[in-house]
Amino acid sequence: MTGFIIVLGCMKCGKCDSVCNTGALERIDGIAKINHEKCNLCMHCIVICPNKALKLLD
Repeated sequence: MTGFIIVLGCMKCGKCDSVCNTGALERIDGIAKINHEKCNLCMHCIVICPNKALKLLD
C-alpha cells in the first residue's frame, strides 16, 4: 500500500494542515495523522513540514 506515515518528530506547528486541500490531515493530541481515504498524495504536507516528520511510504 502506498500512503503517508507520521514519524516521531511532529512539532505540532500546524503548517501541514494549512496546505492540505482534501482535509486528510487530522490532529490527535495536537499531532498530525493522515486519513488515507482522503489523501490524494499531492505531497504538499511533506514539502512544508519544517521537521520532516512526514514521509512517503513506497
